[in-house]
This record gives sequence, C-alpha cells and structure tokens, in this order.
Amino acid sequence: MCNKIKKSGFTLIELLVVISIIALLLSMLMPALGRAREAARSVVCLTNVRRLAIAGQMYVSKNGEFPPHRLKKAKPTDSHNYVNKYGREMPRWQWFFDQGVGPVIDPAPYIKNPGDVFGDSQTLLMTNDYFICPSFSHSNFDVHDIRNGSYGYNYQYLGSPRLTAEEKHQNYPVRGSKIRKPSSTIIIADGRGNAAPHGEHSYKLDPPKLARSTGAIYFGDWQKPTLQQQHTPAEARHSGHVNVSFIDCHAEHLTLEEMGYILDSDGIIIADDPAGNNRLWTGTGRDEP
Repeated sequence: MCNKIKKSGFTLIELLVVISIIALLLSMLMPALGRAREAARSVVCLTNVRRLAIAGQMYVSKNGEFPPHRLKKAKPTDSHNYVNKYGREMPRWQWFFDQGVGPVIDPAPYIKNPGDVFGDSQTLLMTNDYFICPSFSHSNFDVHDIRNGSYGYNYQYLGSPRLTAEEKHQNYPVRGSKIRKPSSTIIIADGRGNAAPHGEHSYKLDPPKLARSTGAIYFGDWQKPTLQQQHTPAEARHSGHVNVSFIDCHAEHLTLEEMGYILDSDGIIIADDPAGNNRLWTGTGRDEP
C-alpha cells in the first residue's frame, strides 16, 4: 500500500499573519529611518553654516570689516554700481564668503568676454553646495535661488549698506573690532524668508526686533507694507531647531525662542515684539534695539 505524501506550505492565514508582522515592523522602522536621514541632513547643514562662518572670519581678517548683505555701490555717492572680482554686479553676501569655499555661483559660464557684467537673470542659481541646506524645500523658488535659498546673514548688525535719506550707508562698514562678544553673535543661520512656510529674500536674516540702533527702519523685504510682512526670520527646520553659526566660528542647534524670537499660540513668529531679545545679534551681548 502506497504511503500518501503530505504536502507542506503556508496556509492563507499564516501568510496573512507574516505579512502583517512585516508591515508592523516596517511601520516602526520607517519613522526611525526618516529621523536618521534628517539627523544626517542636519549634520551636513551644521557643517555648512560653520564653514561659512569660517569664510566670513577669513574675510574680516583680510579686510578688517564684515561683508555687506548686498553692495550696490562701494560709496553711496558713486554713479556706477559695484562689480566684484568675478564680474558680478551688486553682489549679495554669499559672493563675499568665498574664501575657503569658492564662489557661490560658478562665474565661468556667464562671462562671455573679459569685463562683462552679468545680472540676476543669469546668476540666480547657486552651484556651491556649501550654501545649500539639504533639508531646505521651497514651493515657490528653486532651492538654489541665491535670494530665496537656505541661509541668511545677520545684516542689520554686521553690514547693511542700504542707503539712508542722507545718502549714507545705513550700517556699513562694520569693523571687526566693534564686535565685543563674537562667541555670542550670530553671523549665519537657516533662513525662511518673509512668509510661511517660505517667502522671499531669505538671504537676509532678520533679528527678533528691528535694529533701530543701527538706523534700520524696516526688515528684509522693505517693499512690504508692514513690519510683520517684511520680517525675514530664521527657520527651525531641523526637528524644531535652527542651525546657527557665530562669529567665533562655532555652530549650534537653537530653538527660535533661544534665538530671541517671540511666537504666538499658533507658533508664528511675531515680528518686532517688544518682548523679543536681540542679545545674540547685536555683537555686544546685550539686548539692544
């Protein structure tokens, strides 16, 4: 009499149980992987802002003063616009932070003839990864946009060549010797721009309160009608923290509150709130307007 061979295998119920276990494990693992990826991106960003602070310090060591946030005219009374060594007209701060990291945008493709000057339409997108936060995203602009990209500069206290009514630079040049507390003075940080989640002009990093002591009368996007709409503050895009570098070239993860900003009940930054604190911005270690 022949013995019957019993076939082995998974039943449908057993297969469903295995699939459910795998799905459960994946659901537990994916958030951890996401956090690990963000942690890695944050480390790269922190390295970037530290490296840019070093580039800024190299500029100060060579020139004795901090770079401007954008230099339209070397002297307020000049009839012609300023052009830098790369042929860039009216360069933003990123172009001055080239020592040790290279130019923010490769100028070679844009210079057709020696002495040519290229404008925004030709030099809008950054090609240097040191100026780009890997966690930065933008719904309205390319993340490489030099005006509306990753990082902002503490221009109100370190170098604002905006012209006053008397045709003088508002707060430029700022000598390096003027900064009494370099270890507690912000130079570069994650920028957001003047609207949530991302607006325009994020290359200008505004403090919590308007720097009236330096002659400032408006925030980053001066064309907007109110201070709240003009405000271009930092962005806490790294698990609720901002990557910030200081003049002495160290870098930290800070919350918006630690940077002196005041938030409303919905977590929105209130521009120019009297309770805000500019201590980490002024260069003196004191909360000055």
